[in-house]
Amino acid sequence: MQIKVNEKPVEIFAGARVRDVLRKYSKITWTQVQKGSKKACDGHGHEIGLDGELADGARIVITRARRAGSRT
Repeated sequence: MQIKVNEKPVEIFAGARVRDVLRKYSKITWTQVQKGSKKACDGHGHEIGLDGELADGARIVITRARRAGSRT
């Protein structure tokens, strides 16, 4: 199945979870998401968990995570 991460297509096995796609997309991004400096969101901007299941054609957008007390 194909998932888009930041508009880049990633081919992954059926039944993959967010964590599987991020590992394949970029080791650096995967580490940043694990550490909390970045977060994974769906195509509508809602944060998604790393164990979330994905369907073919899903979109993941990686964004900077807000720091506690940040206004932006």
